[in-house]
Amino acid sequence: MFGQFQLTSLAVIPVLGFLIFVHELGHFLAARWMGIRVLEFGFGYPPRMFKLFERSGVEYTVNWLPLGGFVRMAGEDGDFGAEGSMAAAPPWRRIIVLVAGPFMNLLTAVVVFAIVLTAGVPTYPVRLVAVSEGGPAAVAGLQAGDVISAVDGKEVVGLQAVSQAIRSHAGQPVSVTFTRGQETMTVTLVPRLPADTPAGQGAAGIQIEEFEPPTGPQLVRSNVVSALIGGVDRTIGLIVLMVGGLAQLIQGLISPKVALPEGGVGGVVAIGRITAQVAQQGWRQLLTLTAFLSVNLAILNLLPIPALDGGRILFAIVEAVRRKRIPPEKEALVHLAGFAVLIAFMLFITFIDVSNWLAGKPALPGG
Repeated sequence: MFGQFQLTSLAVIPVLGFLIFVHELGHFLAARWMGIRVLEFGFGYPPRMFKLFERSGVEYTVNWLPLGGFVRMAGEDGDFGAEGSMAAAPPWRRIIVLVAGPFMNLLTAVVVFAIVLTAGVPTYPVRLVAVSEGGPAAVAGLQAGDVISAVDGKEVVGLQAVSQAIRSHAGQPVSVTFTRGQETMTVTLVPRLPADTPAGQGAAGIQIEEFEPPTGPQLVRSNVVSALIGGVDRTIGLIVLMVGGLAQLIQGLISPKVALPEGGVGGVVAIGRITAQVAQQGWRQLLTLTAFLSVNLAILNLLPIPALDGGRILFAIVEAVRRKRIPPEKEALVHLAGFAVLIAFMLFITFIDVSNWLAGKPALPGG
């Protein structure tokens, strides 16, 4: 509720502002590369506060609303036939400029994830919850409650690291070091190959969980190369999850037999509340949320909806296939109508967000 509002809610301003700025920077750099004339690159949204400087025909301005920025290109004020305008550019050039914004958001997610991995991720040790009778772990003498500390002589912490270390030695003897009470022991087991693994069991026949020891989690740092690879992996994973969620949402709206995905839709107010909660947990969690929102912004902008990058890309693709220019005036009207619908939808979502906030409900359903 408003009485519980904290200063951390304002964290949404620099987070969203940064992501929108990066998005627009992608459009700006690609437009310059493609020979499309840029008239203005603005920090924040109008009204204008002041002009910083002008270089190569581009005005660099500072504006009053501190949410990101914008790029104003030739031909966006109705003069579609102006020299160097976006409308006059070939479809493939327009597509590159339009894709550059979402691409920069995806690249930002990779870098942010890499920064988190390089700085170190708090990771917990792993203990055995259950051991399958007759499985490789049981044969080697492992028991429920044992805490795994090393595989193949290398220290491992975290569910993913332990699972990967064991699976990577499938069909080969591997040493597993663990603690049982106050005693540290090492055994050798042979993880099963996928073809030999019973349904519902893993390579070693164990069920594991993370737990927090009295000393707290261990900070696991990655080198730059591993961090970048991990950043790419996490970003791709998010893309798959989000695209899958969107597909399920569309199927659920079309067919009542398909369940809608869990969660809900939230606007700036809901994102602000979530950002405030995450900011209180620490900067690593805030950066992780920033990467998540960056991927989300990229995917949403690529949807084939008028006024969004995806809608404009769709027009450029249709033009390239037909080899005939769609009248810019008609295309502009479609995007204007789409923009009006998006604004109306955002206002509706904001009304729901504020109502939930006043009622003390979670920012998102089920949250």
